[in-house]
Amino acid sequence: MGFRHSSAGALAAVAVLFGGIAGYYTPAIAGSDRGGDTYAGDYSGGSLPNGTFAVLEYLRYVHADAFVDTAGQELPNSHAKIFVELTRFVYLAQFNEHPFAIEADLPFATFTNVNIPIPGANNRVAGGLADPDLHFTYFFIARNDEVQRWLGLTNFLFLPLGRAFDNRKTVNVSTARQFTDIPQIGYSEGFNNFSPVLNGVFLDLIANASFHTNGNSPLTIVNPPQAPIPGVLTYNTLIQHPSYTVEAFLRYAPEPLQFVAVGIEKAWGGKQIAINGTFDATGPPITKPQPNIPFTKDDFLRGHVQFQLSFGQDFAVAGDVFHEFERSGGFRENIGVEIRLVKLFYPQGAAK
Repeated sequence: MGFRHSSAGALAAVAVLFGGIAGYYTPAIAGSDRGGDTYAGDYSGGSLPNGTFAVLEYLRYVHADAFVDTAGQELPNSHAKIFVELTRFVYLAQFNEHPFAIEADLPFATFTNVNIPIPGANNRVAGGLADPDLHFTYFFIARNDEVQRWLGLTNFLFLPLGRAFDNRKTVNVSTARQFTDIPQIGYSEGFNNFSPVLNGVFLDLIANASFHTNGNSPLTIVNPPQAPIPGVLTYNTLIQHPSYTVEAFLRYAPEPLQFVAVGIEKAWGGKQIAINGTFDATGPPITKPQPNIPFTKDDFLRGHVQFQLSFGQDFAVAGDVFHEFERSGGFRENIGVEIRLVKLFYPQGAAK
């Protein structure tokens, strides 16, 4: 295959190409596994009877009112709606005379009403199965008596098995086939340890760090917009810096499985950068290395209002309403609502 141009025209096109085609690409959004969905009071679950099995169902809706690039610039008229469904299975066992929770998550997600006003952005979405995960929590302290104190260490293992990534689409809910390891620590303290007047009031602190392997083939574009000659733009590798998250909740829990809480969440890091890029011309045998492209990052400040209501001793409905005050490197989640259903199966003869 070749160009039907004059020699002068072809030489001019080649000169422009070797001058660089920076800016002639369609930015992509890859998903990021940066932490589990931990509610206020979750670590107090270490006091449940040994052998308890639980099934949790999460349903989340988010309205994103803007896309903010990694430089903090809001793209005009950008928006999206995000839907997430996640099923979690939990089994509480014992290890070395301490509670030990074994958990697994199966998440599905998609975007709708997406608009990213960048030349060449197709606003197509790869939705469906996101990366499932296994996680394990070892409780160093799990006391629900007069002390009311819990301390646990969790490790999330996100497996690169999601099917919701397509490097030809602008928006993805799954990672670019990355494995993510997230150690997390959770601490809860009852304020009645300081004064009986504050019985039922708790402080919950959660912190984690996410470590990501490199992603595979994050971007492929045939004939990038405004490229001087036809060709294929590809990037072979996505690197992602570690992500960090801290959360703090003030919780009032007058009854078992019931609470209301307010909290703040801060995340930072996790910058995604596409590297090893080339532009391969369709006609002449020309391959031009490309500069690295920043994609997104995990950088936001989010407020939460959460609640949980119990219906008997083995079923509860929880909710989380959240708002992002600050965001850089992704969709700003202006308002989000999540409902969580919890069903507990106690071992026979266990005190509930």
